[in-house]
Amino acid sequence: MRKVILINCLWAAIATGTFFLGKKDKDPNSVQNSGAGNVSLNLAATEAFKSGLGQSGTIERIQKNQQSLSDPIFINGDASSKLKNALADSDPVRRNATISQMLLELTPANAAEMLVAFENSPGGRESDRHWNDFLYAWGRISGEEAVKYAMSSESPRRSRGGETTAISGWAASDPDSAQKFVATIKDEGVRQWWHRGVVRELVKNDLDGAIVYSELNVKSRARGEQMDLIANAVMDQRGEQGLIDWINGIDHTPKENDMLSYKRGAIRESLSKIARSDPDKAVQYIMDNVTEPFIDSDSLERISHYISDTSIADEVQWLAELPEEVAGQRHALGERFEDFIKEDFVGAGEWLANQPLGPAYDEAIQDYAFSAAKDNPEAALAWVDRISDERMRNDTLGRLQPKPKK
Repeated sequence: MRKVILINCLWAAIATGTFFLGKKDKDPNSVQNSGAGNVSLNLAATEAFKSGLGQSGTIERIQKNQQSLSDPIFINGDASSKLKNALADSDPVRRNATISQMLLELTPANAAEMLVAFENSPGGRESDRHWNDFLYAWGRISGEEAVKYAMSSESPRRSRGGETTAISGWAASDPDSAQKFVATIKDEGVRQWWHRGVVRELVKNDLDGAIVYSELNVKSRARGEQMDLIANAVMDQRGEQGLIDWINGIDHTPKENDMLSYKRGAIRESLSKIARSDPDKAVQYIMDNVTEPFIDSDSLERISHYISDTSIADEVQWLAELPEEVAGQRHALGERFEDFIKEDFVGAGEWLANQPLGPAYDEAIQDYAFSAAKDNPEAALAWVDRISDERMRNDTLGRLQPKPKK
């Protein structure tokens, strides 16, 4: 009898539980239906994002959707919640791993949610670094959208260099389209840096293409930095002879884009890298081309550091003995002699006193006179008289003589 009663009670409990569960499923405020609404909102936000970017109303459409995209239901979505937790993770290894994996899995469909999550995250060095990584990843899958967002002053989240990062990501997946986009930028200063951003990616998979593209950029700081990118890539992929082949193949005669300046920059970067492992080869290149216009004072001064391991006097002596027609010799000697003065003032004076002097030594004499003037003004003035260039001599004399009191 007791068994029958217990069984009946058990069935009654099951029936009651099933009844309430059924009501919960039908309740529009239930957790399950809340999740379904969340999915619908995410899809709507994604479609709005995809249709709005890349057209004339890019930023305006994003801003119109900010209120719905920033709704707590959306932010509590899987990607947003995961990113928010990762950014707050105090363990840098786990934080970086989590965010990196999310960016590897980034698609046009979930980019909107990640974007809003970043826009609603606090700033800071670490957050900005991850934001730039996102721009790169976004550029790989939706290049034009990422670039336009990064370049607009109306975008809710921006970072220094974000445009270059986005264009690099674009160039990583579609270099042709990225190059065409860069060509449309009218602001030359902006275009130079974006040009460098494309080169940064091209050197990884298409070194010859990167070299050809780099020659299209105009003389600028950005071109100087991209030269370093190319030199590093050539050295890594083709070695020292590859560097020699590269600089020898540059035609420095075209005036367009100032190719003489381009070749000088390439030689400076290449010889500096060659000299670290084979200084004799770098010095020989200079000697073989010493009277060519693409050998400038900067290259001479840099290579002089590798003439001797023990004596700076030997280094300046090498510069002094170069042929007189070498362009930049005087400035290179002056620059290196200034280091000589700082290292050994007395020794520098003795070396200078034993030289035949002449135009090649004028900057060295000027530097020594300025240094000597601190302790012995009369001796400094005596050195000034030995400067052969009249204009430089008068300028040095005027700078050394005390100014009359008002």
